Amino acid sequence: MHRKGQTGGPPVFRTVIPVDPMLGYIVTLLVVGAVVGVASGLFGVGGGFLMVPAQFWALGLLGVDPEIALRTAFGTSLAVVIPTAASGTWAHACRKCIRWDAVRWMGLSAGLAALVGAALSTRVPGRPLELLLGLVLCGAAIQLLVQRASCDAGSEEKGLSPTWYLAVGIPGGLLSGLLGIGGGIVVVPLLSLLLRYPVRAAIGTSTPVILCAAVGGVAGYVLTAPTALLALPWSVGYVNLPGALALAIASVPMAQLGARLAHACPPRLLRQALATMMSLFGLLMLDLPRLLGF
Repeated sequence: MHRKGQTGGPPVFRTVIPVDPMLGYIVTLLVVGAVVGVASGLFGVGGGFLMVPAQFWALGLLGVDPEIALRTAFGTSLAVVIPTAASGTWAHACRKCIRWDAVRWMGLSAGLAALVGAALSTRVPGRPLELLLGLVLCGAAIQLLVQRASCDAGSEEKGLSPTWYLAVGIPGGLLSGLLGIGGGIVVVPLLSLLLRYPVRAAIGTSTPVILCAAVGGVAGYVLTAPTALLALPWSVGYVNLPGALALAIASVPMAQLGARLAHACPPRLLRQALATMMSLFGLLMLDLPRLLGF
């Protein structure tokens, strides 16, 4: 990578990636995409908690500037969440486990909040965003692990007014835009703990909300990226099209498999598996030795 000064304007970053490393990057994303698809359908999350760290580390190995790599990972991740969540929504809708009365309002607020979050993300230093993502993942994992077993049994659901549904959609949408994640890691626990949705209903309902948040977040990363910034070849704003295509090709069909597994696995096992994956990637993003100064 080299940096050029531009007369009368901000610097232009140009990334030159050799063919072989770029091919390795795409192959890596194909593998990650397959895992993301299963996770999306299985857990009701967009898969960003897998895609963002994987892309960030892969781009770093290619020599991409960390600030650009992080935001490219955010924007590209959300672009992939759109078709993946759409595929998962269709699968869960066929099994009639989506509460559309909640989706209508939560999706609206999540989409608008994600647009705001993406705009903020392009103006915040990278390291605080890494730490925030790590803390969110670890916090959500702990919340899922301590969740009461009664939620799995399908205790009586709580109905809320549209105003409350709008409010519930904001945290997931905001984090979606800020951190390039679908928002399901926030929406699923909220639906399960606050509204007492059974775990499968929480997973199914969160999926279309994630879809709305991803649309708003992608719009933010495309519209608010500096015009003088060329992050990677074939990118639109902070969305890298080859990377998004590689992830989507593998993730969309695998989301159908994940949705089938979600209806075959015990709820407690679903929750524990999701919490384990979240905590692992959360700790990796925190980079504790670096955080403690080692």
